[in-house]
Amino acid sequence: MELVGPICEVLKCLGDPTCTYIEHHRKLKDRMNDLQERLVRLNAMKKDVERRINAELRWGRLLREEVEKWLLDVQTVNNTMRDIDERMQNVSCFSRARLGKRIAQTVEQVEGIIERGRFPEALVIDNPSTVGVPFQSEHLEGEIMVIEDIWNYLMSDEIGMIGVCGMGGIGKTTIVKHIYYQLLKETKPLFDKIIWVTVSKELNIPKLQQNLANAMNIVGLPESEPERVAVLMDKLGQRRYVLILDDVWKEFSLAEVGIPKPTSSNGSKLVLTSRSIDVCISLDCKVVKVPPLSNEESMNLFLEHAGRGVLKVPSLKQILDDVVKECDGLPLAIAVIAGSMKGIYDVAEWRNALRELRDHVRSVKGADVEIYERLKFSFDRLGDLKIQSCFLYCSLYPEDYIIPREELIEYWIDEEFLGTGSRQELYDKGHTILNRLENNCLLEKAGTDTVKMHDVMRDTALYIKGSGSRFKVQSGNGLKELPSKQEWGEDLEKVSFMVNNVSEIPPHLSPNCEILSTLLLQNNKCLERISESFFQHMHSLSILDLSYTSIKQLPNSVSNLQTLIALVLRGCNKLRYVPSLEKLKALRKLNLRDTAMEEVPKGLEMLVNLTYLDLSTESLKEFPMAILPQLSCLQYLIFYSKSCTVKLDGSEAARLRKLEKFEGRFNELTDFNDYTDSIRGQSLTSYLLVMAPPEAKFKVKEGTRKLKLKYDGPGDITVPKLMKMIEALQGVEYVAIKEINGQVKVKVTGDRTDVTLTKYIDLQQLSLGPNRRGFRSVLHKEVILSGCQIGRDPVILPTDLMLLRIFESHNVRSLSDISIFFQQASQLRFCSVEDCKGIESILDSSYSNSLCSPLENLEYLWLERLDNLHVLIKLEAPLSISRSLPLLGIFSHLKSFVIKKCLNMKRLFPFKLAHDLQYLENLVVCDCVQMEEIISSEEENHKGNGINTPMKFSFPNLRELRLKNLPELKSICSSNREMVCNSLMKIEVKKCTNLKRMPLYLPLFQDTHQSAPSAHPFLLIRIDPMEWWESVEWDYPNAKEVLRPWLNLY
Repeated sequence: MELVGPICEVLKCLGDPTCTYIEHHRKLKDRMNDLQERLVRLNAMKKDVERRINAELRWGRLLREEVEKWLLDVQTVNNTMRDIDERMQNVSCFSRARLGKRIAQTVEQVEGIIERGRFPEALVIDNPSTVGVPFQSEHLEGEIMVIEDIWNYLMSDEIGMIGVCGMGGIGKTTIVKHIYYQLLKETKPLFDKIIWVTVSKELNIPKLQQNLANAMNIVGLPESEPERVAVLMDKLGQRRYVLILDDVWKEFSLAEVGIPKPTSSNGSKLVLTSRSIDVCISLDCKVVKVPPLSNEESMNLFLEHAGRGVLKVPSLKQILDDVVKECDGLPLAIAVIAGSMKGIYDVAEWRNALRELRDHVRSVKGADVEIYERLKFSFDRLGDLKIQSCFLYCSLYPEDYIIPREELIEYWIDEEFLGTGSRQELYDKGHTILNRLENNCLLEKAGTDTVKMHDVMRDTALYIKGSGSRFKVQSGNGLKELPSKQEWGEDLEKVSFMVNNVSEIPPHLSPNCEILSTLLLQNNKCLERISESFFQHMHSLSILDLSYTSIKQLPNSVSNLQTLIALVLRGCNKLRYVPSLEKLKALRKLNLRDTAMEEVPKGLEMLVNLTYLDLSTESLKEFPMAILPQLSCLQYLIFYSKSCTVKLDGSEAARLRKLEKFEGRFNELTDFNDYTDSIRGQSLTSYLLVMAPPEAKFKVKEGTRKLKLKYDGPGDITVPKLMKMIEALQGVEYVAIKEINGQVKVKVTGDRTDVTLTKYIDLQQLSLGPNRRGFRSVLHKEVILSGCQIGRDPVILPTDLMLLRIFESHNVRSLSDISIFFQQASQLRFCSVEDCKGIESILDSSYSNSLCSPLENLEYLWLERLDNLHVLIKLEAPLSISRSLPLLGIFSHLKSFVIKKCLNMKRLFPFKLAHDLQYLENLVVCDCVQMEEIISSEEENHKGNGINTPMKFSFPNLRELRLKNLPELKSICSSNREMVCNSLMKIEVKKCTNLKRMPLYLPLFQDTHQSAPSAHPFLLIRIDPMEWWESVEWDYPNAKEVLRPWLNLY
């Protein structure tokens, strides 16, 4: 071993990898000892965290996600350690270096987990962990007696199960929601766990079991039915719970599901809602019937939705009374009918509405049908056939399904419900219709960008489509095969089997559906084969959606669907073959995103009516550019923006004058400039333009995205295996996974917006972050430049550019090199510059008389790995700072500034510039090893500068200040200055050991009453090392004492 050192010296000429290999080999034992020491420290922290969890985790509370993730990471690294221990027992001379490398990586991983494990805030949150929980409490009118009865039964030792029954729309769910929220509000917990599960019409026992397991945080529910039942019985039997089962239609056995029968001895309760009293009786429930609202209650609820302005019209009083009586005390009918009359004050219109409502109700008999007719009255009052069609379309989704607004609007565009026009115009129409349906209570708002259809409204829609040209809807029913040919009626107009488990469409199934226009089969993830005969008699088919299925090829019979308007194959990641599209002249939409297609389908050039083409698939090897001019109607065109093989021709792309959304990569600057020059004056609503030679590196849509993936394969895959599968995907930089009963939450850092594996489907993008990445979801006009000779060759940028990112353009010295940009780009909001070795300054005054125009509206600036950057703004030598008027307002709208690994920066902001940072919210400075000052004091001390500034200056909006790994940092600002930060919430200082003074003045310092620190918005001060904290001086004398409750070590 003594020869290793000299050999290493000799081998230096062979490069760093060789020496690194030797180091891993020789220091194996030392690194193993280091790892063991850190693991002992980590597991001690884990015990402390678990003690805190036991103290904080009580009824109605849930562990924070980051705490769960941290515990999972600790468990994973302990598993890794066990594997390393085993390998250490049998390590050979040849495997030492490889094992040493792994141990070194694990040491870094453990250190990172230790850093994240100092939780300064509470480990739990107040929101309950439930499945299908209604997050919005609705207005409740009347039903006080019913609520009191249910509550008294819950508090009684004698009654364990309560059945709330009544007709659809009577308000059962709303009543139980109020009970649910009342239980949560109890300051003294009455039960250990409150669980809400929506059952819906199609009772699915495995799904119900899974939902219960999720709500109980049961990890790894077994596959076999008896074991699942046993686990649920055991876990539920250990807790005193209230289980609310909403919308139960069928009788079932509690024991069959795994629910212990609530008794006086176990203290648990079951509450279910059902339209059927027989269901309640079969489960031995104490029945609570929900009666209709009284006349007074009905009127109050009606006015709540219609507005009280109608009371100001005396002649409407009697008609109003009659309309309310026709609602028959049904809360849903009252809300929907009132919504349709909102804002109407004309007596004649009210009289006409009353006649129509009476005609609807008196024309039918039967409780359910009468409800549907009352609700159909509001449907009829929509007046517009296309708006009515939009409403009915929602019933094609599964019951209780959360529907994305944009997805609905895309369908409506394909169905031609919204007419013709630009995509922006059609989207505006779509959102307007959705708003109207929400305002009329025909749809419910489920989130910022989603809607939901009440199950009774869905039943009403299907009732309306039960005659004439019909809908056939069996979506989300757990079907494993499609209905037989006899069940497909010849009068079917639209058919939906979405979200099922169909695996094959066999040759004998060839439905005779001559007028069928829409067929929705998406999210049948097991579907692998479709027979040639299936589409044989669907001569009117317009919309075909097979998204997120496992088909490998489309049958050739698709080539004969000459009326097809939309062919949607998104997420079919095994699909390699699509037959010729030559005959599909009517086709307007073709979506091949995330398929396995290596070449475009034959006949694509014949689709002259195509308006929507999505070819964003990594597998596509080439695209014949001669096709583009044939597709002159395109409004939406997307290529995979990281593709090196698809070569875009700028002049050919420029001929598409109707484009509104475009994403693609140009390999040649001439093509890029040809295209960007051509779109001046055009109104593209969204674009992502990448200029990068084939060898250039860059990141697209990067950042941390939380994705929820659902696993439905056999239970033989582990989280580590899944992590490796995702990490193997191109563009993924970091993966963190949390598994809860088949629900796998994945956090991905990289440029993958979707992670779709064989047995996994991307259900929902939950969030974007951090800010520079999430900002892209707001800004839709982006340019990426990578590997460009910006200083040598002119770059033409769009004048409405909002987001600019530059990578590896080493010859550019300043953004001022992009002269066109400085003349006209005034809408820029986000700019990042990374890995550009030639950058010396961000702006250079010698290029322009005005520095302000390009960056005056900039809100986010990100600078990273700019080795030669030494100043933000380079001023001409004769120009002193005090006379540099162009500096004023240059970053006046900046909200977030991040600078990392810029090794030559010594002073960040000129003093004069700092006064303009009034909107700055986040300031992050990391790994700038020569940084000495954040706000330079040179110019304020310059002799004769004439500046007479006050002792204090303010950053009124600064919320977060992070200073990390700045070994030369001596000051934040000069010694006679004080920074007033009235909004500051987080301070992080790590390894800035030369920083001796903190000039910050916080609102905390004004309050001498330390008994109520929670009254302040301040959240955290995190420092490292503790010795720095003990030695640093604050201008405010008692600052350390005041901040101590928020102090946390890294």
